Amino acid sequence: MNAVCKRDILIGIVGGKGRMGNWFFRFLTDAGYQVLVSDMGTELSSEDLARRCHVVIVSVPMEAFSSVIGRIGPLMPKDAFLTDLCSLKAVQVQEMLQNTVCSVAGSHPLFGPAEDSINGRRVALCPGRGNEWFEWWRSLLESRGACVHCTDAASHDRAMAWVQALNHFILISLGKAVFDQGLDMEELVFLSTPSFSKQMEIVARLFYQDPQLYATIQMANPFAANVLHNFLGVCDKLHEAVLRTDRDAFVELFRSAQAAGKTYMDTVGKQTL
Repeated sequence: MNAVCKRDILIGIVGGKGRMGNWFFRFLTDAGYQVLVSDMGTELSSEDLARRCHVVIVSVPMEAFSSVIGRIGPLMPKDAFLTDLCSLKAVQVQEMLQNTVCSVAGSHPLFGPAEDSINGRRVALCPGRGNEWFEWWRSLLESRGACVHCTDAASHDRAMAWVQALNHFILISLGKAVFDQGLDMEELVFLSTPSFSKQMEIVARLFYQDPQLYATIQMANPFAANVLHNFLGVCDKLHEAVLRTDRDAFVELFRSAQAAGKTYMDTVGKQTL
């Protein structure tokens, strides 16, 4: 990489016609890089990108990831860099390492393709192999305003069990419960508090999402089952407290939630100082 200047770095995006792949195509071309794309129906194949590009970004569904890496990984030269945009990292980073001799890192944009800019958005990076390309990638993201957090792949997936799997579980459950009751939606909207409105606005965004992707996020994360089990245990305790009109038990649970919220916001405050 030392001998390669910015204008000579050729970047390839496998799955570049998808929503997130296309988002990074625009991001990288706006940053001044030459970007090639492979996808269904493109003239270039993923194998072409692996052979030709200094950097290859894999933006494919997690179900297709292993097959793609198995095909392109062995074709990438040692001085190249391979990264991905999957929502999980432990298996993905390991498969990239096993199928390549080049530099490797896992990347997870913690935002969706509807965002206009990366400025202020979070991106998780999980080191795999090599430091020079990793630092180039991190510097590029940060130079455009991204908030980059570096972590190991297992820690990333453990956090995603809460941030994604549990969060989606709650949203899907809320939406399904509202739908099943056949509520008068005009009445519900009129009587909504700001808090409930915000929650339902997030539920409404599910309309634009791929349910297969959300199913994978729930079922492919090895930490998700335990998180959901613990969450449902708390739900049971809260339900029982309400059914028994046990105010003391309810208040104890509420105060635990308050403590968690305060700790979270205190941490947010420290990170923004």
